[in-house]
Amino acid sequence: MALAGRGLNRPGDRIVQEAMKRRHSWLSSALTAALLAGAAASSAAAEGAADRKVVVELFTSQGCSSCPSADRLLSELGSDGWRGIQVIPLSFHVDYWNYIGWTDPFSAAAWSERQRRYATSFSSDRVYTPQLIVDGQSECVGAYRREVGRHIENAARRAAEGEIELRLDGGAAGSTLVVSAALLPAAPTGANLLAAVFETGLETAVGRGENARRTLRNDHVVRRLISLAQLTPGQRLRIEHRLELDPGWRREHLGVAVFLQSPETLEIYGAEAVDF
Repeated sequence: MALAGRGLNRPGDRIVQEAMKRRHSWLSSALTAALLAGAAASSAAAEGAADRKVVVELFTSQGCSSCPSADRLLSELGSDGWRGIQVIPLSFHVDYWNYIGWTDPFSAAAWSERQRRYATSFSSDRVYTPQLIVDGQSECVGAYRREVGRHIENAARRAAEGEIELRLDGGAAGSTLVVSAALLPAAPTGANLLAAVFETGLETAVGRGENARRTLRNDHVVRRLISLAQLTPGQRLRIEHRLELDPGWRREHLGVAVFLQSPETLEIYGAEAVDF
């Protein structure tokens, strides 16, 4: 150590030492700049993610013993979102589990067909429950929290290619849905403008099947899916649609989600939701 210390006092070593100091200072400045740039980019990404509403569709069934945990996660996403990202959850109850002894009261063949269309878009012949589809572009097991969150975060980073504003006007028997929608010129395909009427806070005492003797709670259950219009890239429109409500639906638990979806790729370009 003494020799090393004495060696640093030689003029040539002092020049090397000063060069090393200058290099260290430059590296520190560069690292600081990179960290600040990264923080700014993360902040901008987080801000963009907070503005982007992500549609998550859960294909589920009261006859499936693996589904209640996914149903609970969907309810949480509807209440709290995901890490600052706004989520629009929709629960589609399929009918292909009904054969085992319990007919899901919210099931419909149309929802099973919708799931099969997604499978085709993913070049797959596999449908299952609980399956979660995120913005029409990716899928995972609906009960796997971490994986669900990863798909939502990825979707939130995409720029929205559609814009939607909506409100509800109406009385006791029904409501008029007023929608202003635009499909931006950058959208790669045209889009269907769809409205999903959903109901939350539904409880069912299951009598048979895999969930026999359990009382299940289901939220954001799609009651009706309506095609409002078709848009081409760059098109804007305003539309009013009278929503006829089933007397058995509890109005105070209803909401409606409106979204733009490509009929070709099933990608969702933009979405908005409102409660009754």
